[in-house]
Amino acid sequence: MTETKKNNAIQHIQDDVVEMSELILWQLRELDNLFSSEDLSIDQALLDKIRDTEKRIDQFEVKISEAFISVVCLYKPVASELRKIITCYRLSVNLERIGDQTYKIFKIIAEIKDQPNLIRFMDDISHMLTISNNMVEKSILSFVNRDIDNAIWTLKNDDVVDDINYKMIKKIIKTNRGHTKDSQTMSNFIYLKTLFSAIERIADEATNIAEASIYYLKGQDVRHSSLSDLESSLDDQGPSQNK
Repeated sequence: MTETKKNNAIQHIQDDVVEMSELILWQLRELDNLFSSEDLSIDQALLDKIRDTEKRIDQFEVKISEAFISVVCLYKPVASELRKIITCYRLSVNLERIGDQTYKIFKIIAEIKDQPNLIRFMDDISHMLTISNNMVEKSILSFVNRDIDNAIWTLKNDDVVDDINYKMIKKIIKTNRGHTKDSQTMSNFIYLKTLFSAIERIADEATNIAEASIYYLKGQDVRHSSLSDLESSLDDQGPSQNK
């Protein structure tokens, strides 16, 4: 009976992570749709729904954290089970941070949607956002579908987003050079820099999820490892034995 309760409790944690992930992916799809449209206007109903969704995401993080502690204390999970619930906990933390950054981007767009600088960088923003969103989706799928390839793909694209962010900041500075005494221009510059940084943070959190997934699938903590060393070590290990 205790074993059944333990299995059910662990399954509930995983189910909550999946549901939390679906909320995050919905937010990101709405953000992607916004940038894909010609009109950046955000109606109040959508902003209210995004805010309500963000609250639900926060609640899931707290719920998963409490359930994690409960399972560890009550059921003393074995190594493979412990890896699974630790991974779920790590995912919940990173997913909540993605939700924070997504909501921040919506609020920035609502503030500067009509500014020329935003329109000028629309294609760049959309491109960077698409890569980051794909990273989030694939990192989640790497855990849900036990797919190491999606995790590796996510890690490889982190540098791509970092490079885009670096180039965009330089481009924004160059575009606004000579207008630093214009308070409106400076304000827009700060908003744009914050927006690009938020997208870059989403990619970083997706990378953290991918690393957590690898820990779950391979029992290997790959944080702070180089990608080449990681791929070499995973090749040496062969297929995961984690069931």
